[in-house]
Amino acid sequence: MKSTWRLWFVGLILLGALFLVASWRIIPRLPETQKNEDIAPSTPDEFLILVALFKHEGGETYYFGAELANDLRQTPHLKGAYRVETLRQAPSEEEIPQWMQQLNARILVTGRYDEKALDAWVYFAPPSEAPPLPEGSDGPPTYFYGLGPTRYHLYAPRGIGRPLQYLQYWMIAQSHFWRGAYDQALTRFELSQQMLPTQVPLDRQQAMDRFAADIYWHMGYITGPIRGDWAVARDIFYRAMTLDAGSLASILGLAQSLTHLNEPEQALDVLQAALREKPDAWQIYFAIAEIKGQQGAFEEALALYEKAIFILSERNSTQNRQALADIYFYRGYFFYENEEYASALSDYQQSLALGRNDVYLLSNLGWTAYLLGDYETAAQASSEATALAPERPDLAFNKGLHLLAAGRYDEAKAAYSEAIQLTLQIPDTLTRSTYFGGAYYDLDDLVQRRPDLESIIRDIQQQIDIANG
Repeated sequence: MKSTWRLWFVGLILLGALFLVASWRIIPRLPETQKNEDIAPSTPDEFLILVALFKHEGGETYYFGAELANDLRQTPHLKGAYRVETLRQAPSEEEIPQWMQQLNARILVTGRYDEKALDAWVYFAPPSEAPPLPEGSDGPPTYFYGLGPTRYHLYAPRGIGRPLQYLQYWMIAQSHFWRGAYDQALTRFELSQQMLPTQVPLDRQQAMDRFAADIYWHMGYITGPIRGDWAVARDIFYRAMTLDAGSLASILGLAQSLTHLNEPEQALDVLQAALREKPDAWQIYFAIAEIKGQQGAFEEALALYEKAIFILSERNSTQNRQALADIYFYRGYFFYENEEYASALSDYQQSLALGRNDVYLLSNLGWTAYLLGDYETAAQASSEATALAPERPDLAFNKGLHLLAAGRYDEAKAAYSEAIQLTLQIPDTLTRSTYFGGAYYDLDDLVQRRPDLESIIRDIQQQIDIANG
């Protein structure tokens, strides 16, 4: 039974930044800090934040970095949302990437201050995997194409209380966002945006606008891809672009919103204008290819996919290989929709070879191989897909069908029994009947492919009829 989700397009890249301090009181003594080499690397499920002491360049002495770390530790949050470590001194700019990689840190903050202002430099290294989608979201996970380390130069006036609180909220929002706690993340992104300085020196304005645009992008992402409110997401992405017209993430977010609002021509206008400024942005070629594919422009879409693949193939990095795997997956689906099954299977297998290994790829690969009569490949892929999502009856029925086509009868019977039991646990009668009906007619198709299996197929169909009442 083929999965029936509809892919629009994804072209989002992620941006990132930081957090701030909740309180700026003078403290009587410097809290204990660690030597850099004493810090334990983060575990895979940790969000590690490193805060260095801020450099004093005049004015009354404050321990801004230490207070920032303390405020983060004392802020109410879900247990395990993040871990904060304080550095005695900041690594040099050349050393920072190495430090962050060795410790698997997500954020490192350094800074300086004088009697008038604070400057904070924030280094953000987002995880390589996209945050999880909430249950019930349409389509496969939205990947962050071209995601990489980001550096921000932030400003705050010295003369106000809690001058960097917008940064603190932003960092806390990031820790929630990457864990998939989107409601908590959105609340803190909104607070961060509201607390940005209202007056910024002209020489700092562009950097602060870029940071503000990133905040809006995150808000748009949660509103659109996560919550499905594409009209509001469109307006948020527009706002981000007014602050940073060159933000590829905002451009792609706006185009995605317009596509979901049935305005593909407007989306194409946005993307093509961006392409004139960013002729090497493979993400834009890919996004346009997805729209052209939906419009039925087969040759044009195919040429655009090829262009995106060519650009990415020239860039050898883990993130680019992940992105390349995703493009092969989406182009495979494009081929599938156009009944080019051999090409679809080839692209799915290329995506798998590049490291993508999720239920969407495996289930599509298995079904495509089945249509081509490669039953062993179909059975293997469907079995792996079912192992990743054992609660899904459709995948269990696919597994049974493909095992049966491959002549693995005992395994097929067990898979069908499991699929029937999973379906019977569904409380809604119509949903149950849909699963049973799809499985029944898929077996009818198999009779045409393998008439020698008709007897065993009819027995399984009878079991489905009995279960369906």
